[in-house]
Amino acid sequence: MSRHDIQPTDVTGVQRQAREFASEYAHLSLYRRLAEGLAGDDEVAALLLSAQPGQTRPVLILAALHDLVLREPDLPAAQWYPSITGAAASPAGDPWPDVRAAALDHAESVREVIATHTTQTNEVNRSVYLAALLTAACADLPDAPVTLVEQGASAGLLLGVDRYSTTLVSASGQTSVGPRDALVRCEGVDRSAAPLTLRLPSVAARVGVDLHPADLRDADTVRWLEACLWPDLPVRLDRFRAAVRTLAADPPTVRSGDMVGDLGEVIAGVRTRVADEHVLVFSSWALTYVERSQRPRVVDVLEHVAADGTPVSWITAEPDGCVPGLPLVDRPETVLGVTRWRAGRRTVDVLGTCHPHGEWVELS
Repeated sequence: MSRHDIQPTDVTGVQRQAREFASEYAHLSLYRRLAEGLAGDDEVAALLLSAQPGQTRPVLILAALHDLVLREPDLPAAQWYPSITGAAASPAGDPWPDVRAAALDHAESVREVIATHTTQTNEVNRSVYLAALLTAACADLPDAPVTLVEQGASAGLLLGVDRYSTTLVSASGQTSVGPRDALVRCEGVDRSAAPLTLRLPSVAARVGVDLHPADLRDADTVRWLEACLWPDLPVRLDRFRAAVRTLAADPPTVRSGDMVGDLGEVIAGVRTRVADEHVLVFSSWALTYVERSQRPRVVDVLEHVAADGTPVSWITAEPDGCVPGLPLVDRPETVLGVTRWRAGRRTVDVLGTCHPHGEWVELS
């Protein structure tokens, strides 16, 4: 069982996870300090216990507090957020007293956000490892048109991967895909032993599925997506805003539904059914939020789709131990895997690991 599957049920559990977050992300000056404050504060930690099942994680209360200052930028707490003030304007000192005061002064509002929202981190730079996964999954079917389906798609920004410029940089050079004049520019380091070459398939149809699809034309929704991004890294927010501008006029379709229970219906509704169609499903830090007992149902659904001989691939970027059938790698990084169905035969492979936000990728 992945440590990400262990959900706290009391304040002590919340504080334990906050300490783990602070340790894992020690390079984040603001969020590290807020996590440390959360770990030592019973009152603020208790706010997270209003979260929906599977969502009791430090990132949710951090997003709720970020949302609060985005809504009310005149609060003293807002001065500590580079997403509001700009990176150069952040003051020196301890942000916790101001942020704690904001959390408790607006406890009812913060608790309501936590109870009614889920983390929807549309990190556009995940296109770095998504492009690598697409290249690997389509290597044996390079000319087949792809029907692309994203699980837990939120606003579906990753469904626009072929509208962004994505670059991998290695010691021997770089490889890029996507329009050279793209407004969105994603970049990561290629740590693979042999430098990768990126090649995106032709996407014939695309759709996402999410319990709460995010409408890119709704200001409150876009603000929540911004709140789920980490203010310590303002470049992520800049990239997100560029992606919204790129896709808002013609956003990808994201169906409202359960990413497991409704997956078969969503696939059936988008399939092109051309002779050489390749159905390609992907999840990126989405399956980890699904109840562990429900995850094998994805395999059952895709087995059914592939039963008529249609080539099907399921590419995943999830914590170790999260994806059914994928071998454990016993590493803390995000694990990249592919489950393929070809002519009725299923194979499962670990492709490598990556940074959860696409800062680097390493394929074996």
